[in-house]
Amino acid sequence: MGDTVDQPSRCPRIDRDDELGCDPYRIMDLLSDDDARAVFLYVEEPATVSDISEALDLPQSTAYRKVEELHEAGLLSQLNERSRTGTPGHYVRAMDHVSVTYDEPLRIECTCNGRLLYCEP
Repeated sequence: MGDTVDQPSRCPRIDRDDELGCDPYRIMDLLSDDDARAVFLYVEEPATVSDISEALDLPQSTAYRKVEELHEAGLLSQLNERSRTGTPGHYVRAMDHVSVTYDEPLRIECTCNGRLLYCEP
C-alpha cells in the first residue's frame, strides 16, 4: 500500500438552495458562538434538547434554538422525530471533525463518516 493522503471532496451539500446546504460563513458563525459550539461538542453521543439544556446549564429555549441552527447548518443530525406519544427527538454530531481555514477564500473542512469534505463560498 502506498502512503497516499485522502484529498477532500467538495461537499455535496454546497449547491443546495435550502437551509441544509453548506454555508461556510454560517458554520463559522455557529462555531464561534460559545453556546452553539458547546452544544456541538456535547452531542458526541445522541442526546435530546432537554439533555443538552441540563448538561450545559442552558435555558431550554436557547438549547432548542442552537440545536435547530446547528441542524440547519448540517452540523447535527436528527436521529428521530419527536413522536406523538412524547418521545423526544435525539441529536448527534453530523461531522466527526470540523476545521475552519480563514484564508481567502474561507474554507470549511470536515470528516463525515470517514470521508473528507470541504466547502468554500
